Amino acid sequence: MKTILFILTVTAGLASAGSPERARLISRTFDQAYQQWTSDVRTAATNDAQNAAWRRRPDEIEVGRKMWEEIRNDLDKSWSLEPAAWLLVNASTYAVKQVRKPARRGDQTRPAGIIREAVRSNHLLSPKLGSYCIALTHIQDPRSMALLETVEKANPSEMVRGASALAQAILHRRIGGGKRGMAIRQDKLRKAIMAPDLTVGKTTTQAILRDELFRMSRLNLGAEAPDFTGVEVTLDKSSLSDYRGKVTILFFWHALMPAHDESLALMKKYQEEFADKNIQILGVNMDDPRTLRRHIAEGTVNWKNFSDSTQSITKIYRIEQWPFVYVLDGEHKIRYSGEPGAFVKITAEDLARQVAVGE
Repeated sequence: MKTILFILTVTAGLASAGSPERARLISRTFDQAYQQWTSDVRTAATNDAQNAAWRRRPDEIEVGRKMWEEIRNDLDKSWSLEPAAWLLVNASTYAVKQVRKPARRGDQTRPAGIIREAVRSNHLLSPKLGSYCIALTHIQDPRSMALLETVEKANPSEMVRGASALAQAILHRRIGGGKRGMAIRQDKLRKAIMAPDLTVGKTTTQAILRDELFRMSRLNLGAEAPDFTGVEVTLDKSSLSDYRGKVTILFFWHALMPAHDESLALMKKYQEEFADKNIQILGVNMDDPRTLRRHIAEGTVNWKNFSDSTQSITKIYRIEQWPFVYVLDGEHKIRYSGEPGAFVKITAEDLARQVAVGE
């Protein structure tokens, strides 16, 4: 009887234990499905086919649940760091989802928080921590900064410390902070430059670093917005520089973005209110051109749009979320970047008055 109980106990333990091989299979299967999905969306021949392809997007919540079930009982083991980082990057919505009720006040109940505490307790000195540091930039959690600062001070690996500094620079960019924030960001980027390169998923820390340096020099407030040439929905070619002299609102959007109806209604209202002002709204839309034309025909969209189904303009402006807006002054220097809302209107109208006074 004791032998049977021992076997059952061991078997149950094995059944609940995670496996690095299974975790790799989950991530590889999802990565392949996601790559196929993006190809299907890009190559869809008709409007209906593209819409159908969009709806076949791999389920981030489901794959997040699978990965979490695989690693949650093994977060004290070093093999779990890589799939934990993958989870934060590829299933960030699930990573911040509450998965259990707190037993007591202060208990972590979300995968991202539980992983963070496991890292703090078990892996601060791990040479495998670099990818996790970068992955922290994919979730919105103010406590990530404190952990990254601790890793930068404590970890003996120069590569990990560099990844931690780079992640801090990215988070400082997102939270702003004026001149002080910019100074901290520059300091962290200098430290990241000196660190050895580290492979992070499908990219490297040096590639991410080059991207951050581009953002700092070309997409910061006060920088002149990068020029581009694109095809408007009328099939006419034009460039951003053609609208120089006007206050310009660059509105990046697509048909399946969050708050789609509200954002389009707001931009339509702005277009009507700006009709007699020196303000130009330019949409950059990543849908199939036929979807964009349908929006215009239905009257949902009443502003000029560049068709960016290949995302060439979107990549220049390093758009990470939709909808997203840049407000440019008459010289096309960036004066606002962020979500559409009241600040867009206030900034644009104030800049238009300044242009009128200057004339």
